[in-house]
Amino acid sequence: MFEKEEQQLAKWKKAYDDMPFPEDKIEEAILKGYNRAVVESKVKPRRKKWLFSSMAAAILIISFLTSIRISPAFAHYVSVIPGMEKIVELFSDNKGLMSAVENEYMQEINATQEKNGVKVTIDSVIADENGMVVFYTLETKENQELFDIRDINFKSADGTELSLGSYSGGIQMGESRKSQASAMEFYFQKPLTTKQFIVDFTIITDDYKESFQFPFSIEKPLKVSKTYTLNKAVTIEDQKVIIKDIQIYPLRAAVHIVMDPENSKKIFAFEDIRLVDENGESWTKIANGVTASHISENEQIVYLQSNYFKQPKELYLVINKLQAVDKEDAYVVVDTEKQQILKQPTGNHLTNVKLEGQELRFVLDTNSEFFYATPFNSMKDVNGETVYFSQFLTSDDNGNRVIGVNLPSKQEINYPNPIELELCFFPSWIKGDVHIKVE
Repeated sequence: MFEKEEQQLAKWKKAYDDMPFPEDKIEEAILKGYNRAVVESKVKPRRKKWLFSSMAAAILIISFLTSIRISPAFAHYVSVIPGMEKIVELFSDNKGLMSAVENEYMQEINATQEKNGVKVTIDSVIADENGMVVFYTLETKENQELFDIRDINFKSADGTELSLGSYSGGIQMGESRKSQASAMEFYFQKPLTTKQFIVDFTIITDDYKESFQFPFSIEKPLKVSKTYTLNKAVTIEDQKVIIKDIQIYPLRAAVHIVMDPENSKKIFAFEDIRLVDENGESWTKIANGVTASHISENEQIVYLQSNYFKQPKELYLVINKLQAVDKEDAYVVVDTEKQQILKQPTGNHLTNVKLEGQELRFVLDTNSEFFYATPFNSMKDVNGETVYFSQFLTSDDNGNRVIGVNLPSKQEINYPNPIELELCFFPSWIKGDVHIKVE
């Protein structure tokens, strides 16, 4: 039974295993003394330019299948829910979502609408009191390279106010095709109190632009979070951080972290942070989607894959690698008229600055893997006035990774040189060996 589904999953697993993964640092497994390899697929820059708003989170594409033997419930979903095979391909890197499916926590919706050659199916939903993932499939009569979802509006159907904190839909670029499976993610600042919803959005492809509205309801009871209060202070290369608490939901785990304002470095990201059980099994950072929420300059919530449906005898929070620079180096100063970098963090990773029209471009040179496409948080002119901009990632004719910003024209705003770009990501790290017992 389910032989076809297991064969298909085996095929996907072999494809992932055959990918040219780089060798990464092998961490010691908790209490077992054996090594578990961490594999990450390399992100290769494309010649096409990608645009991001200054609020966009970096998107990482990291695929890892943890087990090929599947449960009957999981195989059932793969075989009967529309679009499930593509969902497994896209989200197999998220052990929390796959575990929710395995434990029959996914709900089938299977609602379809078609307009002028564009067909949209809301396939299924996974929801908890804190968030919701809506899986959908797009189909067109003609091949398309672009499948984009925009103007997303998510609301309750009964008028209940939703405290929506963040959401994502995602632009999908790729080879010419007639269908695309993806997901919309919604997370809330307060627990959900309704199960009736309406989602509006616009689908844009190379040849089509159509708007859709889908009402749907949640039938399954929403599972509540598991909360662990820690208030543990740890030090990594003389930088003090406090782990306040961990909340584990079916969709993700939220680690609440506070940085000491007296630290000498500005911590941008917790790159190697994970939950590890007594057998060495890890639940790492969310790989595709929102990886963190910044409460303030020194406080953030980092999101990990969820182990909600597991019952470990012991659970640890492990932190090994943080992205950080000295606070006085946490920005880049550029003279756009002379096309010169006047200041940047140690290492001179940014080179070949050029102003082409309204595009200020940098070559990002680093021997270490760095997947962040939007390194700048804000921009100010020499007088300290904020200048609004957008960012992009592309490559040059030599295959170098190029990051840049779209500056406003001088006709729109006359900003004096030099400009200061505040950093929110940069290829500079500190390392430690932190293990905090959660339960």
